[in-house]
Amino acid sequence: MKLKKIISLLLIFILCFSLCACEEVEIITPFDTSSLSSSNEPEVSAKSSPLLYKVTDKSGNVLWLFGSIHVGRDEFYPLPDYITDAFNSADKLAVEFDIVSYEKDMSAQMQTLRTFLYTDGTTIKDHVSEDAYNKAVKILTDADLYVSMFDQYNVSLWTSLLDSILIEKTGADTELGIDRHLINKAYDDKKEIVDVESAESQYEMLAGFSEELQMFLLNETLSSFDDEDLAKKEMTEMMDLWAAGDEKGFAEYLSAEENNIPKEQTALYEEYTKAMMTDRNALMTDFAENALKSGEEIFMCVGAAHIVGEGAIAQNLKQKGYTVECITK
Repeated sequence: MKLKKIISLLLIFILCFSLCACEEVEIITPFDTSSLSSSNEPEVSAKSSPLLYKVTDKSGNVLWLFGSIHVGRDEFYPLPDYITDAFNSADKLAVEFDIVSYEKDMSAQMQTLRTFLYTDGTTIKDHVSEDAYNKAVKILTDADLYVSMFDQYNVSLWTSLLDSILIEKTGADTELGIDRHLINKAYDDKKEIVDVESAESQYEMLAGFSEELQMFLLNETLSSFDDEDLAKKEMTEMMDLWAAGDEKGFAEYLSAEENNIPKEQTALYEEYTKAMMTDRNALMTDFAENALKSGEEIFMCVGAAHIVGEGAIAQNLKQKGYTVECITK
């Protein structure tokens, strides 16, 4: 049972990490929400107006781009009509990967978890300071998550679990994540779901960070536990910006750290953003172009950081000559 909880928390972190990719790790960023499925949504007016982009090619083919945050609040639902109308008109839902299906596949979960194992005979104690190890163990133990086998796994897995615990401490509700809601809605509506990436590729990316970057991220996460109020404040700010459909504000929030990176951390920042954002944005842009070429109408929902701002999907597609309209009502 503990292992199932561990994998669930790790999955939450993988998805949430997509949104905080332009931030320091202490800045947190979007699980069964069947109660919010299409057939059970409350009959009240939507209280949010998140960004939606309509992308059209020269042949008139349409792709919808919707940025997810992987946590939520009750007042986010039901989603506004312009979102649900676009979703309903689409032939398919495209997401980073189908987390509902993945959670039911224990074999796949165990396989991806193996990505983080040390294979050179070392343990976590050979890679981190004694202070960092002891602090991490205490946090995991207090959350009833620590097991001795964790010592065989690399720093990225430890950081993943610690960040998941921090997300829970901020009070953010992963049960109300936007992507989870839409995946459940697609199942209810018998709408086909397609993966833009995969769980395997996301785990491999995190496990493949250089040891220097892994250590930096672990230390940043551990320091975040010293000021949980700040993490909660930043989470609230992020959710407010998403709900308001504030395109400029959200883009500025995501890029805020870029101008404050100490010179000695520049190389780590570049490694981080290349893996988390630049490379994945290129892959997602290719997916979007292929979706348009297919002639099918696709509703593409991925982390909002991949859609809004400099070098993100919406801008990439506009630069390639597609018509990109921002819709907030």
